[in-house]
Amino acid sequence: MARKPLVSVLINNYNKTRYCVRALKSILSQTYKNIEIIFFDDCSSDNSIENLKNNLKKDIRKIKIIKNKARGKIFSQNQMNGIYISIQKSKGTIICILDSDDFFKKEKIKYVVQYFEKNKNQNIVLDLPLYYYNQRKIIDPNINYYFRKFKWSKFPPTSCISFRREGVKKVLKKIYVKKYNELWFDFRFITYFSYVKNQFNILNKHLTYYSKNSDNYDEKYKKFFNRFWWKRRYEAFQFLKYLNKKKYKKNFLNLDLFLSTLTNKILKIN
Repeated sequence: MARKPLVSVLINNYNKTRYCVRALKSILSQTYKNIEIIFFDDCSSDNSIENLKNNLKKDIRKIKIIKNKARGKIFSQNQMNGIYISIQKSKGTIICILDSDDFFKKEKIKYVVQYFEKNKNQNIVLDLPLYYYNQRKIIDPNINYYFRKFKWSKFPPTSCISFRREGVKKVLKKIYVKKYNELWFDFRFITYFSYVKNQFNILNKHLTYYSKNSDNYDEKYKKFFNRFWWKRRYEAFQFLKYLNKKKYKKNFLNLDLFLSTLTNKILKIN
C-alpha cells in the first residue's frame, strides 16, 4: 500500500495567544495523521509560545516552532514573510495554511488529500468557511464564491487555502513583491492561480472555522466608506496588470476600475 503524502500545516501567529492553542489542537486531532505542523511566531508580545508550551505539554514536541527575529511595519508583508519562511522549512508535498485564530474540522486534511489524489493536474484547492463567533454562534455564510477570467475571483479566506508544494517557489517569487501593501497572501496567491493558471477549485465542504472576533484585521476595510477599501481596490487592479497586461486590458471599460482609479486620485491615496 502506498504511503499517504506528508501534509504540512503552516500556522502564522502574531499576538493571538487567546486562540492559537485551539488552532493547534484542531490539527493534532485530525483524522488524517501524516502531518507536519509548523508554527511561525512573528515577534509576539503576548507570550504565545509560552502559552503553547503550558497547554500542549504532551504534544509540543510534535510542533516545529519558528521564532521570527525582527518584525516589519507592513502587516501584509509580515504575513507573507512568515508563510514564505515556513514553506522553506516544511517538507510536505501538500501544504495547508492556517491563521492562528482560525481552526479546522477534524476531517479537513483527509478531504484535501483525497482531492489532490483524484485531481493530479490541479495545484490548489479551497474549502468553505464557517463563521465562528463562539460555541453557540456558528454561521454558514452561504457565500457564492466564483471564478472570473479577467478579474480577481471571489474566494474564501486564507485558512481555506491548500496547495501542492511542487512549483510553488515560482509562484511565490512572482507574487512576493514589496508593493501592493493592502493585498495579503490570500488575494495574491489565489488570484495568481485563477487569473494566470485558470485554476480555481472549490471543495464543496465547510471544513474551516473562520474566527469572527473583534480584533480581526479585516475590520478596517469597511466597504465603500473608507480610504483603505478604495486603496486595496485600486491595488488589486494594479496587481492584475502586473500579473498579465493582456488580460488586464479587458478591464478597460470596467466601471469598478474607473471608480477605483478616480477615487484614489481624488483622495490622493497613492
